[in-house]
Amino acid sequence: MRKLLLFSFLVAATFSFNQVSAQCYKGNCYEGQGTFKYPNGDQYEGQWKAGKPNGYGKYLFANGDHYIGNFVLGKRSGYGIYTWANRGKYEGTWKEDKRDGRGKFTWANNTSYNGIWLADQIMNMDVFTTTDTQSKPVEN
Repeated sequence: MRKLLLFSFLVAATFSFNQVSAQCYKGNCYEGQGTFKYPNGDQYEGQWKAGKPNGYGKYLFANGDHYIGNFVLGKRSGYGIYTWANRGKYEGTWKEDKRDGRGKFTWANNTSYNGIWLADQIMNMDVFTTTDTQSKPVEN
């Protein structure tokens, strides 16, 4: 019985600590404009509705990634720019937290795809290949 009580206390203490470390430290993080720091180190600064990011804002991830753009009830939606810490970048439209619609993805080596996305997947990607040939082109 003591072990069960000790375990219950530790779980409750851990949950309470996590709740305390997540905080709105500037403005109104329920309805309005505010800055919120999450327990994992992520931070959101922008507009809020019903306690969720809603409208224009900036989300900084603890791993160095960041997103600047629109949110609808906590999800990326509308136009936004997501930059990965490894320098990959997506600029375009989002729907339900996924790349969706017209957008441009640029990889770290500066290669890019500019086109249509659906549910986080590239649609109709054209691959162009250049070959080196020694023969003379055929004339018509």
